[in-house]
Amino acid sequence: MKISDQGTSNPIVARLSVQTSELIKFCPRGDYFHKSVLSLFHDSVQKHLLECDQVAQDIANEVLEIDAEIGDEGLKTQAQGRVIEVPHILRLIPRVEQFLYCAKSALRDLANIFDLFFEKKFDAARYDKIIEWACVEFGEDSELAYILKQDHEIWIKKLVSMRNAVEHPGGYSGQLHIRNISLVPPEHPRYPILEAPRWNLNDEAEEPLVESLLTATSNILEFSEDLLVICITMSGLPEMVGFAEIPEDKRNPSCPIRLRAVLKNG
Repeated sequence: MKISDQGTSNPIVARLSVQTSELIKFCPRGDYFHKSVLSLFHDSVQKHLLECDQVAQDIANEVLEIDAEIGDEGLKTQAQGRVIEVPHILRLIPRVEQFLYCAKSALRDLANIFDLFFEKKFDAARYDKIIEWACVEFGEDSELAYILKQDHEIWIKKLVSMRNAVEHPGGYSGQLHIRNISLVPPEHPRYPILEAPRWNLNDEAEEPLVESLLTATSNILEFSEDLLVICITMSGLPEMVGFAEIPEDKRNPSCPIRLRAVLKNG
C-alpha cells in the first residue's frame, strides 16, 4: 500500500493515515465523520509533517556525509596550512525556515480537530487560546487540557515562536539565530574541530539543530496521535475498548503504527 509519494513503511504515513483510519472506526459518529477526520490527518497534517521530516533527514544526512569525509581526509587547508576550510550545509537558513513554516502549518491544521469533534474552530496555531477553551469547557484537570498544557509548555510555544521570529524578525517573538557548521574557538582543548549546526531563539542557549528538527517532527507526530485518541475517547468510546501503545521493537516495519485499540480486559 502506498499513500502520496511515500509508502506505509514511513512511520508518518503509517501513523497518520493507516492508524488514523483504524482508530477512528471506534468513534460512533458515522462514515462521513470518519472520512473528515482521516482527511484532516492524511491530507493536511501528514503533508506538512512529511516535508518537515524530509528537510530534517536531508540536513542530518549532509552533516553525516561531511563528518565521514573529514574522518577519511581530514580538514582541508589553504595558504600552506594557515587557513582551515570550514565546510557548510548549503542553503541551511532557508531550509530551516521552510521546516518551521511546515511545522507551524501542521499545528495550525491539527487545530481543526476541535472543530470536527467539538464544533470549536481555531484558525491559527494559537494553542494558548485552545488551552483556555479546553480548561473552561472540560476542566483544568481534564486529560485534554493536561496534554495541551504540557506539550505547549515543553515545545509547542517555542516552536511557534521560532517560526514567528522568522516571519517578523525582531518582533514580539524576537530573533532566531541559525549557525552553520563552524570551527570551535582556538582556545578549545581539541582545536581544530568542527561543531555541527546549532540554533537558538534570542539569547537562549544554543541547541544542536539536527537533533532539534528531528525531535520537533517526532513531537508533532505523537501529539497528533494523542489528541486523536483523547478526542475519540471523549466522543463516547465503548467502555470495554481502550488504546494501547505498541512497543517500538514490536511494530511491523512495513507499517509501523504506534497505537491500536484493545479490549480493556486484556
